[in-house]
Amino acid sequence: MLNRVREMWKQRQERETLYATAAYWDHKAEVFRGKAVSMWPNNVLNELYEREDEVEIRRRLGDVNGLDVLDLGCGTGRMSRWLAAQGARVTGVDFSAGALAIAKSESSGPNPAYQHGSIFELTFDGAFDVVFVWGVVTTACKTENEVLDAMIRIRRALRSGGRLLLTEPIHKGFLHRVLDMNVSTFVSVMRRAGFEIRMVAPLHFWPVRLLLSYVAWPGWITRPVYAIGNLGMKLPGLSKLGDYTLIVATPKA
Repeated sequence: MLNRVREMWKQRQERETLYATAAYWDHKAEVFRGKAVSMWPNNVLNELYEREDEVEIRRRLGDVNGLDVLDLGCGTGRMSRWLAAQGARVTGVDFSAGALAIAKSESSGPNPAYQHGSIFELTFDGAFDVVFVWGVVTTACKTENEVLDAMIRIRRALRSGGRLLLTEPIHKGFLHRVLDMNVSTFVSVMRRAGFEIRMVAPLHFWPVRLLLSYVAWPGWITRPVYAIGNLGMKLPGLSKLGDYTLIVATPKA
């Protein structure tokens, strides 16, 4: 376990070139199991993150039954399968062939449907009622122009009246993944791409994430520490310590 933590810390130091490659995620698909393939080594923490995102999807999108949903950067298809179980018609897109192989093996039937491709290869035109993006833009994009390109492609994929639900670790400085950008700049780029921003909210307390994510701590440690972090987010001033930012947006008329 110690060797794996060292390896992940080394990878983090090289993250600006490494995380944006399909080879990195293909390697994770070979080495890790469960949600850790496209998330953290601590699968208990991954499950808690996933549950929180499910709550936010229900709260922000309501009933998705019968809607066409794009799960962009679907990884192993965790959220694609959950959205399909809610009655949505789901297309999952990811650039990691290894992750998609797992997604297909863990899915049954034509829904979700999966496609191989990157965020910069999207060519959908008005095909979806909802686009869901979880931690993809900030690992795929290195520059403001790349964010703009990605956002224009996402907007084109949405129908008139469609909605984008995006949860991304948007940071400038130490906590950034590949993209080194603050939230206000990110939101301004979304507006330039043709989005109306409906809401912006913090998610996940980053000090707790740093403590829990790199080691597969047992549930009796992970769950209470995670709960304490979420409570801390509600204290005055500490909401700024959110690791992820949730953004709901719609295409401009």
